[in-house]
Amino acid sequence: MRREDEIRLIAYNIWEQEGCIDGHDCEHWVRAEAIWQQEEQKVTTQSTKAESKQPRKKNTKISSAKKK
Repeated sequence: MRREDEIRLIAYNIWEQEGCIDGHDCEHWVRAEAIWQQEEQKVTTQSTKAESKQPRKKNTKISSAKKK
């Protein structure tokens, strides 16, 4: 799903949670953007941590060159 579509869905959920009162669409959108950014940062942080936990491959060319 595209970023804008995800934010629109979050804003819609906020609107529903607040009783479907009209006239606060800009406020809902701004709040939805903030929520989206927080979630995006969590995903980025989690994927970065997962990548850093994977063992690094040794460069065999360098290792074999040092042995000679």
